[in-house]
Parts: sequence; structure tokens; C-alpha cells
Amino acid sequence: MSQLRDFLNFEHYLTPSLFRIFYLLQLALIAIFAISNIFAALATMLSSFVFGFIWLVGTLVGAVAAAIAARIFTEIIMVLFQNNEHLAAIRARAEGR
Repeated sequence: MSQLRDFLNFEHYLTPSLFRIFYLLQLALIAIFAISNIFAALATMLSSFVFGFIWLVGTLVGAVAAAIAARIFTEIIMVLFQNNEHLAAIRARAEGR
């Protein structure tokens, strides 16, 4: 019952768990775009090897950079929510709850 009360009184946030799901969706989208670009780069290699190879390397580097950026963005948001929860705990101790 206290979990329902905490949920209704906004004591605990739902957003941090949703951000984990969005992070997994981001990684899935990055993988889908990377795979499609890898196939496009391989097809381009048939007509222009150099351009196709540059495209392939750029895709791999871009996919890794995008995955790292998605992780950093998600961690920043999670830290903000954790700070808020820690501040709420400090406030609760100061108020004697």
C-alpha cells in the first residue's frame, strides 16, 4: 500500500525506469542504422572501393560514437534524478520523517 501512496504522491519517479527502456531503444535504432549503412557501404564498394571503404569505416566509428553519446546522455539524466532522490532523503532526515 505504501508503494501506491508513494506513487500517487510523487515520492518516487517513474522516469528513471523509462529512461532505461529508451536507452535500449536508442541502442536498437543505432544498430539498425549501422547495419543498413554497412550494407550500403558494401554495395558502394562494388563501384568505388575507396568511397565504400570510407563509408564503412565512418559507419563503424559513427555507430560507436552514437552508442557512447546515448550512454552519456542517459547517465546524465539518471544522475539528475538520483540527485533529486538523495536530496529528498536528506530533507526527510532533516524533517525527522
